[in-house]
Amino acid sequence: MPSTPGQRPSTGGSRIPPSMPSAPAPRPAAPAPRTSAPPPRQQAPPRQQAPAQRPATAPERPASRPSPQPANRPSSSQLPSGNRPGGIDRPSQTPARPDNAPPPRPSQLPAKPGTKPATKDRPSNIPGSGTAQRPGASDLGNFLGIAGGAAAGSALANRPTQLPADRPGTSERPAFAQRPGSPIAQPRPEQRPDWSARSQGRNDQWTQRVDQRHDAWTQRDNARTQARDQFQSTRDQRWNSLQSAQQDRQGWRDQNREDWQKHREDLWSYRGDRAEEVWDRTRDRYDDLFDDRWWGACGWAAGRIASGIVNPWWWWTQAPWTSVSTFVTETYSEPLYIDYGVTVTYEDEATYVNGQPVDAATYTAPLLAQATSAEQPPPPMPASAPSPTPAPSSIPAPPAAPAASAEEWMPLGVFALAQEEKGDPFMFFQLSVSRSGLISGAYRNTLGGEQRPVAGQVDKATQRVAWRIGENKETIFETTLANLTLDVSPAAVHFGTTNTQTWLLVRMPEPAPADKPQNLPSAPKTPPPLPPKTP
Repeated sequence: MPSTPGQRPSTGGSRIPPSMPSAPAPRPAAPAPRTSAPPPRQQAPPRQQAPAQRPATAPERPASRPSPQPANRPSSSQLPSGNRPGGIDRPSQTPARPDNAPPPRPSQLPAKPGTKPATKDRPSNIPGSGTAQRPGASDLGNFLGIAGGAAAGSALANRPTQLPADRPGTSERPAFAQRPGSPIAQPRPEQRPDWSARSQGRNDQWTQRVDQRHDAWTQRDNARTQARDQFQSTRDQRWNSLQSAQQDRQGWRDQNREDWQKHREDLWSYRGDRAEEVWDRTRDRYDDLFDDRWWGACGWAAGRIASGIVNPWWWWTQAPWTSVSTFVTETYSEPLYIDYGVTVTYEDEATYVNGQPVDAATYTAPLLAQATSAEQPPPPMPASAPSPTPAPSSIPAPPAAPAASAEEWMPLGVFALAQEEKGDPFMFFQLSVSRSGLISGAYRNTLGGEQRPVAGQVDKATQRVAWRIGENKETIFETTLANLTLDVSPAAVHFGTTNTQTWLLVRMPEPAPADKPQNLPSAPKTPPPLPPKTP
């Protein structure tokens, strides 16, 4: 006969059967449904074990409910090291058990980058790309015209390439609503922080020119939303394709080949879209550069820039080739456009002109020597301007320079110097040419605030132009006189004698007169004419 629940011994002492109503159970109503278990079962129903493990009082809990871990289990610090079972096969200390780690995982995280090719194994002679073509800290310091050279420029040189090319300085960085591509309208000039000082003493015609120019840029921005987004989405693929073609350039230097012509057309299509992006990001934000007041306050032109100039933006004027070719004493019949990176390429110490190797000592060195040896010319001035007002005696006079009236100047315009691939423009040039072929003007870095005069010369035999920034004779800029009449043109930047890069000069359009509409440029989609091939 099966035993009743009342006859079973209890681990927690004598226990009153659940069928007795007088039992002092903590939950009297709970045991009732458990008495209906089938009589044939030899063991108590599974749920009757729970009351046995839940004592009525707290002190009975340790006696009636076993601990999840054995009470006599030693702690990790008390584990035996030599007499554990299987000690021969198991290490004595947990940290020394590497066999438990999954085999595919590396043993050390720092070893993971070692799978990449070493720097010495990477190609360094890719034209126009790679570390071999990029300026180092000293190059960038000299390139920006910083007096401290490498030390002063190292902070910028060590930053990621996206940041210095894509971000203006904090003091000049527009707010989010004012950044290019923002759906929020750009603030009007009179709403900008510098408006009070900039507009002081200006007449109504000046204000009208500023307003018309801002309205024209706003209309252009609204019309370019789709084109801007498309260029952003296809930029990387297009640029990588161009770079791949350049790496294979050695095999198709002949200008008659269709693949060479297709590459040149694709490159100029990209350059055109890149120039449009530069205009998107500059708009009318830098219209206070290189105007009459800028020249009067730049430092080296103090007392030489006359007051009362009729056109405050005379230095922004674009000169067509027909005017330039007759202004310089050496008259040119046909313009020479050099397509740097295509018709003229620099690869390490080698130079190719129209696909043929040339001696750098005879092609490049003389031009660079002209730029480094050129004396600093006076700042360019309109020929009809009144005589410069001498600096007050209380202000130290600037270093002596040739009188401004000794040269008659023609402005070539204001240009943003931008990398071909991408990046915000923050380096600007004003360039002018004299009748004798001297190059004068100014350089302004809106990222760091540096500004310097420029000095250079036109090689009248070849129409090529070279100039430097201030007294920096390590970085020379090269293009042609005809290139400087275009809205978009490539230029060669020489960092020393063995590192040359191709950059873009993008013209900043002149503010239109008050009685004329503001015409904004449209980037060319086709390359300029090729120079004639020498036999």
